[in-house]
Amino acid sequence: MDTIVYAIPVFMVMIAIEIVATIIRKKDYYRLNDAINSLSAGMMSITSGIILKIVEVTIYTGIFSLVALIEFNSSDLWVWLVAFVFYDFCYYWTHRMGHEINILWAAHAVHHQSEEYNLTTALRQTSSRFILGWLFYIPMAVIGIPPLVFFTVGLINLLYQFWVHTRHIHKLGWYENFFVTPSNHRVHHAKNRKYLDKNYGGVFIIWDRFFGTFQEEDENYEAIRYGTLKPLRSWNPFWANLHLYSDMWKDAKATKSWKDKFTLWFRKTGYRPADVAAPMKMPDIHGYQNFDPALSRFRQIYVGVQFFLLIIGTTALMAVYHTTPTWFDTLWIVVLGINLVMNGSVMEKPNQAMKLECLRFGITAIALAVTTTLMPVASIVWVGLVMLTAVSLTCLRRFSNTSEPTTAAIES
Repeated sequence: MDTIVYAIPVFMVMIAIEIVATIIRKKDYYRLNDAINSLSAGMMSITSGIILKIVEVTIYTGIFSLVALIEFNSSDLWVWLVAFVFYDFCYYWTHRMGHEINILWAAHAVHHQSEEYNLTTALRQTSSRFILGWLFYIPMAVIGIPPLVFFTVGLINLLYQFWVHTRHIHKLGWYENFFVTPSNHRVHHAKNRKYLDKNYGGVFIIWDRFFGTFQEEDENYEAIRYGTLKPLRSWNPFWANLHLYSDMWKDAKATKSWKDKFTLWFRKTGYRPADVAAPMKMPDIHGYQNFDPALSRFRQIYVGVQFFLLIIGTTALMAVYHTTPTWFDTLWIVVLGINLVMNGSVMEKPNQAMKLECLRFGITAIALAVTTTLMPVASIVWVGLVMLTAVSLTCLRRFSNTSEPTTAAIES
């Protein structure tokens, strides 16, 4: 069973605790639509990772087997400690280049698209990291860090970063000098000019202090605005992963410069050919209104319930994929992805909700029919799907009221 299966319930409990704290403290740190979009991107990332993470595993293991200078013993504690620190050093440069190079930013931008900052933001992860993200960890394979050690410390590094995505914890004294904290990571997610592109560390903030990319959170400065300078303005998790690649592809086709066609991908983030567009100027983030299309109270409840069921489906797939055939995993990765996209579309286009939901349940039914034919044990799920479809579409038709005002945030 994948380790992430054990982490998912813990993540959900911590998010629930943060929501309760947000309500008690009368803050506006959560919006349902933004939170669902962040979690949808995360769920798409971990399910697609079932297939795609084999790229990183194969590359690292292959390089380690072929060119490792020394094969360190994974039973030695010091090897784990060195690997943990070395991994974070490599992560710093992976992360920093992810902000400074166009094609790397296209992948990493997904994590920054949320216009809120809470624990759901931590789970908002890219699905395309496998393309080039592995490059920065090659030195670990070359010096001889065993794959087991490498992937384990990588998981620990990732899990550490979850708790720093909160606005409820203020500065932590001396701890701020050495480790990544909620305070200095809020700076990293800010799009205010003073805070832009700072604090890249995963666990240790010492790399930022040493390489000149550290910025302390200034409580006397203007309020932090979160999100990307070029906002996504969509609840579609698939488009969240694709839209910057799409923009670069359009620029590559449009420019008459053959040099730019091939190099714009690796130029500084935001670079566009001179014959396509003028250099990007810093937008007015203070006058910008967060993306928050109106949604009735009923539809918020409806989308929330459907999304909760998708969390269960995603967790189930992550629990069994190592025991099921590749075709089954691929099929349900795609089906769950379609469900997440459709659920987001219901929030974005409420007037098309009935059509979208009929299509979503139809696609799921076809996938289940294929699965049942090849794996009869899955037939019991038919009953649940039929009941869910009937209840969902009946409720959507009977109680939907698009004129009802939205409750966009958790407020007092």
